[in-house]
Amino acid sequence: MQSHWAMGLIVAISCGVLAPVHAEQYLLADGVGWPGEMLQTTGASAPQLLYRRNISVSDEVIPRLRSITQLRDGRIVFCSGLDRSVILFDRGAEQRLHYGGGQVRQVRTDSNGVLYWSTVETPLGNNPLPDGFIYSWSPTTRQTTVVQTFSQGDVGHAWWGAFDVRGARIWVATQSDPTALYDVSQSPVQRVAVLPVSAVAFRRVGENGLLVCDGEGKLYRFDDLRQPARHVVVLDAGRPFVDFTPAAATPSS
Repeated sequence: MQSHWAMGLIVAISCGVLAPVHAEQYLLADGVGWPGEMLQTTGASAPQLLYRRNISVSDEVIPRLRSITQLRDGRIVFCSGLDRSVILFDRGAEQRLHYGGGQVRQVRTDSNGVLYWSTVETPLGNNPLPDGFIYSWSPTTRQTTVVQTFSQGDVGHAWWGAFDVRGARIWVATQSDPTALYDVSQSPVQRVAVLPVSAVAFRRVGENGLLVCDGEGKLYRFDDLRQPARHVVVLDAGRPFVDFTPAAATPSS
């Protein structure tokens, strides 16, 4: 079972009223650094640098850090968002876990430990966004499988890879303002909610809730997607970040 570190009380804003909110500690992907940086929240202070990628001379590996998740054993998986690699980060070293297919945009871990990632190619010129693909990778069998494909037409022609998975059920979010959330495991695809913020990354929480990263430095919590106007800021990092994961215990070095 993964353990989580408590951050204590921080201040959040809900409907214009200041209220105390208890939050977890997070690992953050900075998204824009060259080379990319992995950050760690440390209570009320500014996020601290946990790891900075090495600048690679390989054309296959772009040293950004765009998305981050953790396996059940605590090891970290990330991607640059700009190449075709899924990277396993273990005891301070990068290992390529997978290479190939489309441009890997985000990585996520299901509750059963299966790793997922999304791919969507950058369109050339004025061409429309290509359709979306979601892959899974089993830590047990080490097999990679395409588990979901869907048309951009089903999700507003604005999906750049933001997704989450729970019990093999997949939700995606458009990169638009406002962001629309879709359940692509349904047939036909179902729009679940329209959020009052622009989301570059999100994670499902609770029965019908959501954590949302706006890419500008804030993390929002929605407790009930049926009432998206009611939300709170659970983290204001003071600097941009584009993805996050609750920080679980990592293997000792």
